[in-house]
Amino acid sequence: MSVAVYAWGANSHGQLGLGYESELCMTPQRLSKCSFVPQLVRCIRGGGGHVLILDSNGRLHACGWNNRGQLGLNSDDECHSEFSMVPTEFFEEVPVEFVSCGWDISGAITLTKRLYVWGSNAFQQLGICQRGFMAVRRPMPVRLPREEAAQRFSFGLRFCAVLTQDQKIYIFGRLRIMDPPPIELDITATSLHRCNVMKIQVHNPNELRIVSLVSGQNHMLVKCVNLEAGGSRRIIALGDNKFGQSNAFQFEEDVRQLAVGWTHNAALLKSNSILLWGRNCYGQLGTGEFCEQRATPTPLQLRLEEGTTPARLHMGAEHGLLRTTAGEIYTWGWNEHGNCGNNATENICTPTLLKLPGYAKLAGSGAGFCYAIVEEADGETATTS
Repeated sequence: MSVAVYAWGANSHGQLGLGYESELCMTPQRLSKCSFVPQLVRCIRGGGGHVLILDSNGRLHACGWNNRGQLGLNSDDECHSEFSMVPTEFFEEVPVEFVSCGWDISGAITLTKRLYVWGSNAFQQLGICQRGFMAVRRPMPVRLPREEAAQRFSFGLRFCAVLTQDQKIYIFGRLRIMDPPPIELDITATSLHRCNVMKIQVHNPNELRIVSLVSGQNHMLVKCVNLEAGGSRRIIALGDNKFGQSNAFQFEEDVRQLAVGWTHNAALLKSNSILLWGRNCYGQLGTGEFCEQRATPTPLQLRLEEGTTPARLHMGAEHGLLRTTAGEIYTWGWNEHGNCGNNATENICTPTLLKLPGYAKLAGSGAGFCYAIVEEADGETATTS
């Protein structure tokens, strides 16, 4: 049994890693050349037109759009249509353990909990205020206040949010906070390296603890653990709320995973239920309808075939991907560039099973494209680039 990489959707910047650029690929395409071993892929993260792949050795591999240096290869080339490994010396030879992408920005945390960022700095989202740093083309270490260690981070369109091991959040760039802000949080303005920075922490650290964060285009969700009652059921939201995407909720059961698109959100619960809310003009909530003029401000359940058990959710800009424990892939939502991989470009408002030549052991998505690592079944034929 062989393990292969498949990709589909927008490819205008070579982000599918096929060795060429094209408007779209409407069905999964098998990559013929990689800088990594498919069996060793640990996670896949996509941005606006680029993708980063982290392997189990802590090495990072990049492909796609590079107009702002978001591939981290220290290259001036506009695009890279095949994967290249980001030089390990850029991380001082320390393995990477976490990676994320924004529209034209990227970042990583090493095993020593050091944060690196690279790509666009047009809105000071890299935490650099000096002139001449509109873009950074190789990983740059970020020193947080009091040398705090980074635990997780996420990117919006124009901001970077960093969660430290001390459960503080620092936001670089531009994220507009609603007025009044959530009562559970204390938000203060500070500066770092001459940049304006927002510091966020819980008002009562004996009651709540921040454990994770995810970011959309202009909003952010924060998952908290209730230290008195136990469980991770409280979701706090910050940012733009035009489509109800920043509505906050106390769920009835623990939240296993949060996933966020541009203007919509999804929560995978402990019971394996999936709830979505926010914008739905492209069917990105998967509820069986398109809502052009109105948002869905309260969570609705994603309907799946009986016996389907979710393993992991991934959100593109306006489309969704679900990998199941059976190794199946379901997609829905915006499909203009073949993002859903169903050999069509019409938007899809319900989860649709994708045809793949085997068991999908891992998946990921970018703004308008998707990836899957597939254990190919014997005798199955596949499309090859």
